[in-house]
Amino acid sequence: MDISTIGRSETRPGDDAVQVRVMGTPRSGTNLAKYLVERYLKTPVVFDQGFWKHGIFPALMSGRDLQYGELPIIVVSKDPVTQILSWYRYARNNTVFEQGKCLGSFLNRPFEIRQDFTEPKQMEYRFRNPSDYWNQFYFAMDALRRTGAPVHFVCYEQLVSSPALALNSISRLLGLSSPFDVASAVAIPQHALGASNDIDRAASSTIDQTAFDPARAELASALARIGWRNARTILRDIDDDVICATGRTGFRKLCREAAGPAAFLRSLVGFW
Repeated sequence: MDISTIGRSETRPGDDAVQVRVMGTPRSGTNLAKYLVERYLKTPVVFDQGFWKHGIFPALMSGRDLQYGELPIIVVSKDPVTQILSWYRYARNNTVFEQGKCLGSFLNRPFEIRQDFTEPKQMEYRFRNPSDYWNQFYFAMDALRRTGAPVHFVCYEQLVSSPALALNSISRLLGLSSPFDVASAVAIPQHALGASNDIDRAASSTIDQTAFDPARAELASALARIGWRNARTILRDIDDDVICATGRTGFRKLCREAAGPAAFLRSLVGFW
């Protein structure tokens, strides 16, 4: 097998020659990134061809050369506090994550992730805790970027608050003839996007009826829900260099500034 072809997909009728891979941890905004890139940049998005979009990036080798599937890669991330709160809430459906009894135990127990817990023979990963998975995933993507591969990090917060600016930076990664105009109007979906993949493309691109909540991108809101004590548990295990790699230099200070009375009150009331 020629591993240099891993990640390539057949061009579909009407698709441009350029394609892009989107990767990120679950609930990080990969489906939103796909929606915006395909709608506004007219560029088809690849998720799971060759390797899973939520898996730690594999070291695909051809001799001494590292392979990455020959596609530019967009890496989407939420800040670790908001992200891990989202995982805890999502774990209740027992599909990708194993559920923890309460948030405190969820943050400290071994963290297992699988492509789908409802299906047999799926790839599994195990980490020391949720923060360890966040660290490992984004460290691997930054390491790939440092090899010179075309890897571009995008913050979920920017996708929501400044989508035109995010699309402009992505268009430059793709080398499009005309970079996306930062002054253009970009409409964020009014309803939450359903999960999608590369196989059930037509069926999975639908939008469900859950209203899209921009507050999920707000750190202060997440801190109020999670409590400062739990937030400190997350920050204790998150690496500063990985935080910086995702574009969040000074994030610890930002957390302290965003932690209002509600976050401290939640800690006094107890874990949940």
